[in-house]
This record gives sequence, C-alpha cells and structure tokens, in this order.
Amino acid sequence: MIQSIVRTITLTGAAVALLVSASTNAQSGYFKDDFSWGFNSGIWQARSGSNGTPFGCTFAPSMITPSSHGITLGVTAGQCAEIRTNQTVGYGRVQGSLKTGNTAGTVSSIFTYTSWYDAPGRPWQEIDIEFLPSLGNVVHTNVIYQPQGGTYESWEQDIDLGQYGLNITQNLVTIGFDWSSWKIEWFVYDAWGNQQIIRTLYKDNGDGYVANNEIPQYAWPQDPTRIMLNHWHGDNSASGLYFPGEYYWENTWAYYDYLEYVPH
Repeated sequence: MIQSIVRTITLTGAAVALLVSASTNAQSGYFKDDFSWGFNSGIWQARSGSNGTPFGCTFAPSMITPSSHGITLGVTAGQCAEIRTNQTVGYGRVQGSLKTGNTAGTVSSIFTYTSWYDAPGRPWQEIDIEFLPSLGNVVHTNVIYQPQGGTYESWEQDIDLGQYGLNITQNLVTIGFDWSSWKIEWFVYDAWGNQQIIRTLYKDNGDGYVANNEIPQYAWPQDPTRIMLNHWHGDNSASGLYFPGEYYWENTWAYYDYLEYVPH
C-alpha cells in the first residue's frame, strides 16, 4: 500500500523495492490508486483464466487498457478483464469511480471476495457493487455466503441510480461501501456531490429474529479478503440468462477512474 512521504529522500532501487514490499504486505493498509498509466502493480495483479459458468469469457491482462488517468476493462466475445489486490484487507471503506458501456449480458463490478481457495475450509464471502445493463440504470448490491460444500445464500437488492440524478452509462459515478463488524453501508455521491446512503445491512443481534435488513451472524463477512474489479459477459446458459442476462456478442468497456481503501 502507498504511504505518504513528507520529505524528499534518495533511495536505491533495492531500497525502493523493500519499501514497496513492506507497505504492500501490511494487511488492511490504506491505499488509493488513480490508475495513472495503468494499475499500480504493488497493489494489484491482473487475472488470467476463467471462472466457468455463468462466465462466458476468459480473463486476460491484454483486455486492460491504461490511460493518463484511469483504466478501461474491455469485453469482447470470449475475453474479459479483472484485477485484484495482491494482499488481503479487513474491515474498512471501499470507494471508487467508474462509468460503463450499455451492453446487455455484461457485468462491471467493485467487490470483495474470499473463499476456500484462499484458506482451506473458509466460506465464500463477498460484498458486491455490480452494474448490469440488462437490469437498467441500477446498482446491484449483494452479500454472498457459502460454506465449502454447503448452501449458497445471498442478500440482493437493486437500487435505481436515477433518483440520485445519475446514469452509469453517462456519468462517472462515485460509489462504495463501508464494512464493519456489525454493519455494511452502501453509498453513492449524487449528481450534486452529496453522499447518499443507499442501503444498509446489519449483523443479526442474536435476538432470535433475523429482520429483512439483517444477515445471520454465521454468514457475516469477517475473514481477510481481496478487493476486486472486473468486467465480464455471461455464457447464455440457463444461469447466465438469469444473471447477467443474454449476451449478444458485442464489444464493450468499463472505465475505472480510481479505487480507494480506508481501513477501520
């Protein structure tokens, strides 16, 4: 993770490498990447490979296009893009700014993810911000929980961006979530620059009743996790038609202006 340096110093190449290594290996350390001429490789790695159904494409680093400020994750028939943090993070605030194309059957995301692939026996835990043109001008929010070999559970809600004066295909939307040991708040900055809380989920308080805005204690995301950005298309299977909808083999894009993580 990148730390502020308040005085000018001269470092050898080895010392620079040591500083980057030390700062990126600290779990839950603050970072902000404005993706100037690409992503910071001290923070992120580009994904290669496929996730299987309902993904209809293979993640390829070549589908990531840098610019002087921001990166574009591209989608073509059979190819897509993803980056994820090198190190895991804990409770904190995840915030970014993005704009997407309007191609049905695609998804662009900011999310956290960990599972048994990171640690044997660890449940799948995910907190999502997703944009699906098949759903219209909404943000799809979700929390996912599944123990290894167990039942998949999710807490989904779609929120109309138009009520905040925003359109994800026309505006650069600044959006994020704040994740703690007892609450997850999704927020967006409206067209007038005001932060608006758009959804709140709470960890069940153990009173014997799980309300609509609560998640059972066993399913609360709590393990070290990675922050991920991706843009992909579905495979038009039955599950793909349900999420993210039918894909018509069009090329498209999702532009990410920055991503910031502030630990609690």
